[in-house]
Amino acid sequence: MRILFVHTRYLQSAGGEDTTLDAEAALLDAKGHVVEILLFDNATMGKGFGGKIKAGLNAIYNRQSAKKLGDTIKKFKPDIIHVHNFFFTASPSIFYEAKRRHIPIVATIHNFRLICANCLLLRDNKVCELCVNHSFPWYGVKYKCYHKSAIQSAIVGSISSVHKWIGTWNNKVNIFLTPAAFIRSRLIHSSLKVSPDRIVVKHNFTKDPGFAGGESRQSFYLFVGRLSEEKGVEILLEAWKGMTNNNLVIAGDGPEKERLVNAYGNLPNVEFIGKKSHEEILELMKKCRALIFPSIWYEGLPLTIVEAMATGTAVIASRLGVMEEMVTNKYNGLLFGAGDPTQLAAAVVAFNMLIYEKQYSIYNAARETYLEYYHPEKCYCAVMEIYNNVLSIDRKN
Repeated sequence: MRILFVHTRYLQSAGGEDTTLDAEAALLDAKGHVVEILLFDNATMGKGFGGKIKAGLNAIYNRQSAKKLGDTIKKFKPDIIHVHNFFFTASPSIFYEAKRRHIPIVATIHNFRLICANCLLLRDNKVCELCVNHSFPWYGVKYKCYHKSAIQSAIVGSISSVHKWIGTWNNKVNIFLTPAAFIRSRLIHSSLKVSPDRIVVKHNFTKDPGFAGGESRQSFYLFVGRLSEEKGVEILLEAWKGMTNNNLVIAGDGPEKERLVNAYGNLPNVEFIGKKSHEEILELMKKCRALIFPSIWYEGLPLTIVEAMATGTAVIASRLGVMEEMVTNKYNGLLFGAGDPTQLAAAVVAFNMLIYEKQYSIYNAARETYLEYYHPEKCYCAVMEIYNNVLSIDRKN
């Protein structure tokens, strides 16, 4: 099968969507398929107020991006196109171009951008769903949810809204994929109004890093991720103020790092180790007592949790959105009330008790979760079934 991946890279450093794209392309290539990646880059967008307005209009329909895709289709002749991100430079124009050339298209929706101006369903560090059922994110404009600007929020909101009004999502995309059932549910029950049978769950995956059992674990807990408000790091550190018997290692960087280090760096059992390589993170996961994932927003499908479970690491996570879908309380980890330091502290105490009683089955269960849902072979079979179904239906039409 000839598969063309289309993706737009964001301005910041590579994130989960980029990692997922690269992993899927490599997996399909290894399985003998012919794969090509067409990349767009948001760094090409205009600067200044005028540039941002122009970029916003192009993000609704970018003729240059459509032409670039058309040229690639003509040269590569794909059987199917798989889009991972079209915001902002690629734009929905690529869906029209693919349809015009009779190439079926699959689009992975990694976040909530189609129904939320800031894509997080988060405002003032609390879950916000005010815009979910509105065809235009009026509240997103009112509360300046994108870059704290009403104008930019309106522009970003218009990208999805215009294409809701003209039927793009219903008529130009064959199948939408979501990495978790929670995201699928939110999209189905929203202003997107896409038929449920056209939104399919296809989990992300990670390579098998090897299993580390409970007997080999050390006593420290681990946080891995971006040090930003929505990740709940401050909630974790507030919980740790009363933890005298356990160490906490925080791996990552981000806009909140300096403030958090100034506020909590004096805690004797907390260590900020900065950003580490992927290999170093996997080694920390294999050694830690548990990964703590205190995010206060719904998340997409956190690869950090997938990688932790792949190593057999149990996860203490917020009882919220996708985390509640991935972590089964007292099976492969523990859940606590999102945003509640007291409940998080109680969860750590409860986990310590499990280890004191040598109940290491929780590590085995984490590994089993990975093997069942997030292993490359499982995900390969799932995506090929989706591709073949799309191609079969497209031929009939």
